[in-house]
Amino acid sequence: MLFPFCSKKLPQKKWPFFKDLILRLKQDYKNKYPILLAPGLDEIDEANEMNAKVVLDNNQPIDIKTLVSLISNAKFIIANDTGPAHIASHLDKNGVVLFGSHTTAKKVSMENYNFKAISVENLNNLTVETVLKKVKSKLN
Repeated sequence: MLFPFCSKKLPQKKWPFFKDLILRLKQDYKNKYPILLAPGLDEIDEANEMNAKVVLDNNQPIDIKTLVSLISNAKFIIANDTGPAHIASHLDKNGVVLFGSHTTAKKVSMENYNFKAISVENLNNLTVETVLKKVKSKLN
């Protein structure tokens, strides 16, 4: 499950290469895992452009209970520093969260044994290869 979005007020928290990552995940894992997105209201159009399964409820964002259930059942989570990433961390899900210079994973208590951060000064400089390498080290 991927969470490629972030608050409109904090665009610096958004890694711009999720679409490319989805393509690579599908190529490298031969569609072994379905890739799900659960967008918020203002993110639906963008989600529909990402070549992944967009999870909605009657063309509207899912409620928090459904979101928690999806995260709980996901094999792996990849996210920006967002609310769903915090949920995944607290559920001790296997995954990675992407941080730029806006804050640190330690400061917001995001990391644990299964949920790890990739931290860089500028998310625009974080490559798909770097993220994919981390994913592959944890998802086999």
